[in-house]
Amino acid sequence: MPHNDLYFRVADATFRVLLTDGADARPMLPSYAPFHQSDGCPDDALLFTLTVTPGAVPFAGRGTSLGRFDSGDIVHDVYRTDDGGYRILMTDMAGQQRCALDCGPQFRQCTATLYDGPNARPTEMAFGLGNAIMLAFAFAGAYHNILLMHSSVTMVGDDAYLFLGTSGTGKSTHSALWRRHIAGADLLNDDNPAVRLDADGRVWVYGTPWSGKTPCYRNLRRSVRALVRLEQWPRNEIYRLPPVAAFAEVISSSSAMMWDKPSYDGILATATAVVQRVPVFHLKCLPDEAAARLCHDTIAATPAT
Repeated sequence: MPHNDLYFRVADATFRVLLTDGADARPMLPSYAPFHQSDGCPDDALLFTLTVTPGAVPFAGRGTSLGRFDSGDIVHDVYRTDDGGYRILMTDMAGQQRCALDCGPQFRQCTATLYDGPNARPTEMAFGLGNAIMLAFAFAGAYHNILLMHSSVTMVGDDAYLFLGTSGTGKSTHSALWRRHIAGADLLNDDNPAVRLDADGRVWVYGTPWSGKTPCYRNLRRSVRALVRLEQWPRNEIYRLPPVAAFAEVISSSSAMMWDKPSYDGILATATAVVQRVPVFHLKCLPDEAAARLCHDTIAATPAT
């Protein structure tokens, strides 16, 4: 299989990345190597296909502007096109436009145009491509019971624990405390794991090629034992959230386009199923060993659903 035409499998879903200029895609996607699928996949079984074209193109909006959102390291300008799809323009923090992502209905067919002007560096093109793939996965996955969640995930044996919260809350710190003080704890993903509800109603979390600043790209899955919303606090205390509050935490931590009703309905349905099957806690804590042990022991004492 040519190296400009690659297949990857994340959260038991396969997608295709095709570079039309014939360039080798692998150097641009090193974190995807553990997820490479060498035998391809029939088109009708793909989550999505992303066709990639480098080029110094005019980065103009197309269709109706839906607004702008900032993910911390990149700004997205979103437009709804007349055919029911989307154009998403991505600009880095220096104000340089890096990628234009065009998505058809249900995000099954996507096209990414990477800026390769005279000042473009390979790392910057890879940055644009990585963001395009992650967005396509998040939005296409919404139709297949998949949530791409902003969390740090620690696994202990066959179980996994997702730590939720806004940037700077201490998700990575708390996850590291588990690895230091809880026997058998290890890191699955530190920023954007995928949560999937399977046909039997079990909730799984998967490693992905997207792990923030922590290089942890593990092609593994674990059963979700609990989700924990973190909050910095002058003492340690934990309580289980009631269903409505639990649902709100899952939704607020999931990548979603609220203005796209079909995909957002899918996310709402998956989030509802998750909180019906997995306990969600609120941990108000210090960054210390006692907080990790309190969290672990409280979850251990809660019957699994």
